[in-house]
Amino acid sequence: MQNLPSYTKAYLYAKSIVNEETLASKYIIKACKHFLEMVDNKDSKYYKRYFVDYNIVKKIDNIVKLTKFSTGEYAGQDCYQHIAGFQWFILINLYAIFHRDNPKKRRYEKACVFISRKNAKTWLVSMFMLLALLFEPDYAQLVASANTRDQARILFNEIKKTLEVSPALSKHFKILRDRIECKLNNNVLFPIASEARNTDGMLVSVGCVDEYGASRDDSIYQSLQTSMLSVINRLIFTISTGYPYANNPMRDQIEYGKKVLDELIEDDRFFLMCYELDENDLWTDTTVWIKSNPLQATSSLGMDFLKGECKMAIEMPSKAVAFRTKNLNQWLDTNPDSTFIDINDLKKCEIDTYDWSNKDVVLSFDLALSGDNTAVSILAYDYDLDKYVAQSWGFIPSSKIEVKTQEEKVPYNEYIRRGWCYGCGNKGIIDYGFIESFILSIESKLGCKVKMVGYDKYNASSTVSKLEDAGLECTEVAQGYMTLHPACKLMKESVLTEKFAYVKNDLFTLNVANAREITNAQQLTMVAKKASKGKIDLLASLLNGFALIEQIEETSVYEDGGIFII
Repeated sequence: MQNLPSYTKAYLYAKSIVNEETLASKYIIKACKHFLEMVDNKDSKYYKRYFVDYNIVKKIDNIVKLTKFSTGEYAGQDCYQHIAGFQWFILINLYAIFHRDNPKKRRYEKACVFISRKNAKTWLVSMFMLLALLFEPDYAQLVASANTRDQARILFNEIKKTLEVSPALSKHFKILRDRIECKLNNNVLFPIASEARNTDGMLVSVGCVDEYGASRDDSIYQSLQTSMLSVINRLIFTISTGYPYANNPMRDQIEYGKKVLDELIEDDRFFLMCYELDENDLWTDTTVWIKSNPLQATSSLGMDFLKGECKMAIEMPSKAVAFRTKNLNQWLDTNPDSTFIDINDLKKCEIDTYDWSNKDVVLSFDLALSGDNTAVSILAYDYDLDKYVAQSWGFIPSSKIEVKTQEEKVPYNEYIRRGWCYGCGNKGIIDYGFIESFILSIESKLGCKVKMVGYDKYNASSTVSKLEDAGLECTEVAQGYMTLHPACKLMKESVLTEKFAYVKNDLFTLNVANAREITNAQQLTMVAKKASKGKIDLLASLLNGFALIEQIEETSVYEDGGIFII
């Protein structure tokens, strides 16, 4: 294994994860499956779009063969012989995968690696930046950044130390106090702290942000991104362990990357490797630690360290937060984000079609600002199936489809083609008349019976008036804990017991994945738009239906020998 080329090691790593020879968390498995599909499956859209440039792979191999470890268990030894499969996997993905229709353009522009401490994180960043110094076009500017000057200096010094102990490589560099210059191409690497102004006027090709999980805002990331606007092969790399903060931009990146891997968002440019425990894993179970410690958990020395830290965390609760965040990558805080429904549980409830004929339904809608997304849902209780059944549709201004597709990374044109979403209204404004006509046509199109219409009063007065004039019974659903807690509870329990079914709509699925719960002092919960990680309009409309569904269940009866049975 030691003498195998880097690509082979990366490939075998992905195989071992997918074949369950190496235990891994679900999103590492998905990342590896994606990679194998891209390189092996000729029918895959990713195979048709991208390829591995083996000339670049050879260059990576040759460069790494010239480096040595500066510290740690293998200090002074050649890096090439000791790099783990997951480290090769990350480097190969970021530097050796290119567009088939533009062979000089790399696939990935943004990368996020979430990994526990003591897993050679700093070495990985150092190697990432050294490759950039050698690969980028002449006179490129590169940035190694962190949240504080001290952190940035530590990272910069680690890169310098790698060069200093690698004389075969260091002869090609000029190492100065505040920068590293590559003599082969005049590329320059600068250390920069989180003050965004430090990148003003720079044209950055590649940048990294170390310990991004400790950031309280995304200023340094946004500054780097802005400085790369005219660069063809731009690449921003964030890496971190977990931190006990309720909100930080690293968590947002991870959530985004998970949606990409779940195929709820299409973004071929974003790369995520998320080494963490899965939801139901016990933090005291030593067998699952490899999920967040792909390096430490594979050596007896590393496991002895982790077991010692865990013992202290169990016996001294004050140590538990540090161990679980730093060594197991669990986000712990006093006000944690709470996912409403796990996407894997929801997908079990997906159905392709449903016959709405003669079904009594609650129709509910959520009308946002005139320029934002809007949604309509219907919900029924099917006594034969013993399930709640739902179908939802989204509406966006026609003139904002392309802008929203770019900003939200949601393929709205594809969703419109599938009938999951509708474009209506020009000049950036929703056509409420279109939505009102859609609601009024539901009965004739689907054959159902609209027994009640539920709505959030926000922006709804005109629409409600028109629906009532058409003979529909409309009921306001107050947007507070007392009303929405029972609705959220009913929907969640129905999903978890598989007594819920929804007609396939990927926009609805994405909305549920975005949704986050909040809890009040009385321990009542509800889904909140402000706390959520993206649009949730289709879900919000359906929850209005769940708030009213029990009021019409008694009308869903069948006749047996002249006796009505509920």
